[in-house]
Amino acid sequence: MRRFGLLIVAAGLVPAFNLCGQGVGIVNFTSVGAPLEKRVWVNDTCVVGDGVLAGAGYSAALYWGFPTETDDRNMIQTGPAVSMLGTTGGAGTTVAGTYFGGGRTVTTPNSTANAPVLAFQVRGWSTSAGSSYEAALASGNGQIGKGPMFTLKTKSPDTTETNPNVWQASGYTGFALGPVGMGGCNVIPEPSSTALTLLGVSTLFLVRNRNRK
Repeated sequence: MRRFGLLIVAAGLVPAFNLCGQGVGIVNFTSVGAPLEKRVWVNDTCVVGDGVLAGAGYSAALYWGFPTETDDRNMIQTGPAVSMLGTTGGAGTTVAGTYFGGGRTVTTPNSTANAPVLAFQVRGWSTSAGSSYEAALASGNGQIGKGPMFTLKTKSPDTTETNPNVWQASGYTGFALGPVGMGGCNVIPEPSSTALTLLGVSTLFLVRNRNRK
């Protein structure tokens, strides 16, 4: 009877152990080969395409969060920061404004599925201002900036598929680095996104007023 009771208890613990599982996903932290509009720029207008392409003296890092995350302050850096590439690459190709950090493995807690869809963000800063984005932000000097949050399906370590490149995600865009003292640069939502947001707010306002009558 005692043995039967132990089996019941053990069976009841299985779901709890599953909740403590971990999912693993892999992405390539690289933008080599990206067009100019998807590269990192340095200027005080925060406009992609203005100023100069970020090169020596600038760094980039990859941050991740769960796909439902809406506040990038909750995102976590994955792997070390990398230096932005120099002016020219092989055969005279321009690689400034790009970075190459190789494969990054993200282990997600409370998940049993590999290759999860995750949220990512790329941040950049001038190396002279600090060894990390946070340090550069706190320094009050140099340039910082960050791209939009975007989602990307990662690769499972159990498959032979090619690691997905972050810059090829549909929500990824280039971004600019601006003066820390001016708040740095964040990607400004596209006009269509802004219009949809305003439309949604207006609709809620009209519905609320109607319910009051």
